Amino acid sequence: MTARRLDRSCGSSWSLHREATLNWLALGLLLAAWNASYNEPAPNAPRRPEALRGYSYVSVRAANRLRAAATAP
Repeated sequence: MTARRLDRSCGSSWSLHREATLNWLALGLLLAAWNASYNEPAPNAPRRPEALRGYSYVSVRAANRLRAAATAP
């Protein structure tokens, strides 16, 4: 199989497009991380259950398990 030779303008255009795409991706990841780092609870949010207060991070699964155990007879 022979390699095709690309014209310089096409290669340059492709690398500029790729760089721009990667810049937008990096910006999106930065904004997502910034949004996730906002740690202030909503003013009307229920308090964390006593059993989970010692943890800095609680998964939804753990909270649901605790709630199910609390409501079970």
